[in-house]
Amino acid sequence: MKKTIMILLCLALMLCGIASAEETGIEYSGEVTVLNRFTIKWIAPEDYELDYDAGDPGWIGDPGFMIARLAPKDIDSGKPMVNISIARNELLSDVERLNDLDDEALAQIEATFRDEDTVDISYMETAYGTKLMVVKEMADGTEYVDFYTIYMGYEIEMVLTQIEATDTTPLTDEQIAMVVQFISDLDFTPLADESTATPVD
Repeated sequence: MKKTIMILLCLALMLCGIASAEETGIEYSGEVTVLNRFTIKWIAPEDYELDYDAGDPGWIGDPGFMIARLAPKDIDSGKPMVNISIARNELLSDVERLNDLDDEALAQIEATFRDEDTVDISYMETAYGTKLMVVKEMADGTEYVDFYTIYMGYEIEMVLTQIEATDTTPLTDEQIAMVVQFISDLDFTPLADESTATPVD
């Protein structure tokens, strides 16, 4: 456990802030526009692909909520997956980043995780100073690592876990490092005001 946390803290230094493809020369695997508020570009890890719910690169129900899954191309490979959710929170509409919250507000968010299971919560900061909440938990013998942050009033969560809910195989440091690298490659770019936005069909 301590070894994993130390690796996470070290890898946090690799995480990138907001950058443009022109500046970095990065070739992204794909991108999605979040209600004309911002775009997210990503690079899928080797042997992984990012899938949207039901194969539809759009919004599911509430136009302020979206889910996706970063999964191995070979689902029988034994590799874990990452469940991704992006949800608008009206209570956080004025919050630009997780960094903007005081200790009391952070404690309230932590409580939403602590109410569910026994968890270990720590924080990371990227090289650009962006704060991430890292929640490690066990539920019915299955391990989860939840990376949580806020961007322009949206809660963004990436949960690393085994594909099979009954799989109690521990997550490895390499698998956790893969998610850290995936997060480090994400490119968030703000767009137009949300009042002009329309959901993706």
